[in-house]
Amino acid sequence: MVELAHQPKIVNVKRVWERFVQTGQVEDGVVRKVITESWMRCMEKGVDYLDGWCYDFLSQDELQALLEERRGLLDIARPIMETLYQCVQGSAFMVVLTTETGRILETFGDSNVLETAETLNFLPGANWSEESVGTNAIGTSLAIGNAIQVSGPEHYCIKHHAWTCSGAPIRDPSGAIIGCLNMSGPKERTHSHTLGMVVAAVRAIENQLRKMEAQDKLAAAHKHLHTVVCSTSEGLISVDSNMVITIANSAAAKIVGMLPGDLVGKTVMDVFGECQWLKNVLNTGGNYLEEEIVFDAPSGRIHCTVAATPLKEKSQRVVGAVITLREIKKVHKIVNRMAGAQARFRFKDVIGESPQMTAVIKKAKLAARSPSTVLLMGESGTGKEVIAQAIHNGSERREGPFIAVNCAAMPRELIQSELFGYVEGAFTGAKRSGRPGKFELASGGTLFLDEIGDMPLDMQANLLRVLQEKTVVRVGGNKFIPVDVRVIAATNKNLAIEAQKGNFRQDLFFRLNVFTIIIPPLREREGDIRLLTNYFVKKLSLKLGKEIVHVQPKIYELMERYHWPGNVRELENILEHAINLAEGDTLLLKHLPDHFRSSSFVSGAGAEIVPLAELERRAIEQALEKLDGNVSRAARALGIGRNTLYDKIKKYGIKK
Repeated sequence: MVELAHQPKIVNVKRVWERFVQTGQVEDGVVRKVITESWMRCMEKGVDYLDGWCYDFLSQDELQALLEERRGLLDIARPIMETLYQCVQGSAFMVVLTTETGRILETFGDSNVLETAETLNFLPGANWSEESVGTNAIGTSLAIGNAIQVSGPEHYCIKHHAWTCSGAPIRDPSGAIIGCLNMSGPKERTHSHTLGMVVAAVRAIENQLRKMEAQDKLAAAHKHLHTVVCSTSEGLISVDSNMVITIANSAAAKIVGMLPGDLVGKTVMDVFGECQWLKNVLNTGGNYLEEEIVFDAPSGRIHCTVAATPLKEKSQRVVGAVITLREIKKVHKIVNRMAGAQARFRFKDVIGESPQMTAVIKKAKLAARSPSTVLLMGESGTGKEVIAQAIHNGSERREGPFIAVNCAAMPRELIQSELFGYVEGAFTGAKRSGRPGKFELASGGTLFLDEIGDMPLDMQANLLRVLQEKTVVRVGGNKFIPVDVRVIAATNKNLAIEAQKGNFRQDLFFRLNVFTIIIPPLREREGDIRLLTNYFVKKLSLKLGKEIVHVQPKIYELMERYHWPGNVRELENILEHAINLAEGDTLLLKHLPDHFRSSSFVSGAGAEIVPLAELERRAIEQALEKLDGNVSRAARALGIGRNTLYDKIKKYGIKK
């Protein structure tokens, strides 16, 4: 709403004003209600109607601080104020900008007009609110929140009766009043269009404020987006409809081995080669779901996953696309973490103080500092995987995955796809998107190949190629995928003898036999049986919720005399059985498994006396039975040579 002064009634207004300031009474219908309400506010606030001089003004320093604070409004308003002033230049009018409290910020006018205004302190820094100088277009428009024209005696203070003022509040984009624009001049030159000019100028200022806010929001959004794009670990590349790269973040540049600035301006084909997948996205407007690609970049062969999302106008016309890149090793790292493909054991977890184990631990620590392939040899149950995990955790690859594969437990027809992966459609039942093999999943870390002596010969050839070339080809595919894997192999067989027999490839044996560590059987580890017994009693008690704090001495004696064909694994299993049966805080002999207490491998007080030859025969029979008639493994378990065992089998007439 715009409030205009009514010039024909100015004589009557003067009469009504005089009566009001004398009696406080208002004659209805003569003066606009908005003016009389303002007079009442001025009278209540004690404004002197005989004055009009502004006594509330800022010091020069305070004014400079205020101008700096309102620089944004001033920068927008000044050009518009200049244009408005040019329209009335020479007509004794002046243009004024104030704050939302009526404090003058800027004035434009003829020099003689400005000099007259100064006699009332109508200059920058002065407070022209109603409370300060009575009814006027600045203070009253701010008080009512609307544009208003105040002319002659409509002003509350008599010193302003010679003026006509037209003022309108300025609002920011949220609707809050932040200032006022005013035009003041002689009352005899009042025109109804004057206020309209002021209102139009205010609208222009408000439009500029909205544009500035929109620009600020756009700049903030751009900055936010830039921060997000630059901080994400995923590679992001934006391309136009011609497949030219327009934006690339640092992660994308790092993946392809280039600088972000060097990527911009290149076509996608320059970086990735043939990109039919991207052409399909641009042509059809459909998404390209995450798939694996391998391409040659300046930094070498790159293996990553790629996805693409089209960019469309309102008309749905495709104008470009955003490509997302993820390094496959990071994807595999997440998969391995979720699958628990991490090494738990460290060298502090390897229990043993015997000279034999001390030598093993020392050599294993040397292996951890080396990138070479490691071959662990030893009987089943000696803790080869524990040593393998400790080597991994002591190496530079400790942050990478630790993938364990049991070559003996894997079906022959699946071992190739498990190790090397497969592509889509490689065989019946294959996953649609293909699947990475253990070598790819272990890239950046360690692949532990347990029971490698049982790997089929044809797979041994493929394994040798991977170790030599450090690349894999998935089953059904033809792309060479780079892998960075440290291999630790383990076996309970003598690979040198197996290679002589033709059961194991000699070239693969030589490739694996770089850093060989032989782990001794438990029976040869002097003093470690008691140490391991105490360790497992404590560990298993916590696991099973028991409080075993004592061990019957007879148990130690029995443990020391036992031959331990199952090594450390057997010791742990026997103790777990016993602790499950224990009821108090002491582990007793009766808690041990029956077969262990009655075993022919042990003897004690009260046991029947058996001839040594009979004990030997029983030991050989039991070893052959447990090891499925394998003479070589039985000989090692018994601690004698294979030829010696053959002689004894013949001597006792034992059937294998």
